[in-house]
Amino acid sequence: MSPSVSIGVPVFNAAPFLSETLESVLAQSHGDFEVIISDNASTDATQDVIQAYAAQDRRIRSFRQPVNIGLGNNWSFVARQARCTWFKWLSANDYCAPRLLEDSLAPLRADPAAVLCYGRTQLIDLAGQPLEIYTGDFDATSDDPLQRYRLVRERLHLGTPLQAGVVRLDALRRCGYLGNYRDCDRVLIAGLALIGKFVTLPQLLFYRRWDVSVASALRGPLETERLYHSDARRAPLFMNLPRQRGMLDIALRAPVGVRAKGRALAATFRYTDWKRKLLGTRSMLPMQPPAADA
Repeated sequence: MSPSVSIGVPVFNAAPFLSETLESVLAQSHGDFEVIISDNASTDATQDVIQAYAAQDRRIRSFRQPVNIGLGNNWSFVARQARCTWFKWLSANDYCAPRLLEDSLAPLRADPAAVLCYGRTQLIDLAGQPLEIYTGDFDATSDDPLQRYRLVRERLHLGTPLQAGVVRLDALRRCGYLGNYRDCDRVLIAGLALIGKFVTLPQLLFYRRWDVSVASALRGPLETERLYHSDARRAPLFMNLPRQRGMLDIALRAPVGVRAKGRALAATFRYTDWKRKLLGTRSMLPMQPPAADA
């Protein structure tokens, strides 16, 4: 029988923290899972760590990309290999509380309309010391898909719903996984909101490293662009265009009627600042991360 949860771990030069990440997975109170690791052509000791853990636990499946395929493509790769009802992404820099899977699955099983569940996120430094608890998360439990979509567009700052959460795999498939461009996680989260409800939990379940060396939200446009296109020599001229195109595509793909689809498209245009967000240029200042208590 297939396990109930697939955990996708996309990695690139993750040797410093990968052991801690995988130990947190193997320590889960809900042990019915598979782990899918995709090494995006790492040049450090990442492969040695992966092989050591794969040899000791049959629930781990690993892949190695022959060349760097880009951050978004690698995250999508592990999701495409999943074969369970529920799916969790886990960055190789972060780790989970032991009850993350068990606590997150309960609301999803109780409500078929819920597609994503996540708990609180503790920001930590490179040494694992606590910084702040992120307080920008929110429920999206309205029965109206447009209300949920608007809430995501208004309140989403960090991609903690995907980073910290467990999601229905069929909902990810309907959204088309992640694009290979900056802020592709925001596009996917907006798409998931059009499909179903988000449930947040009060307990602390996720630990995210918050440093410029591992958090893309803290990096400038060129550094971020290289995460998706490793050969990038400069940030794209219209660096926000892929995100806006993705938002339009996700609205068109929404599993709702024609009228609701039109409302979703209208909301997409309304939430776009055409002068800055769509026509953002390299001369713009790098995006600043939100404060943890924003």
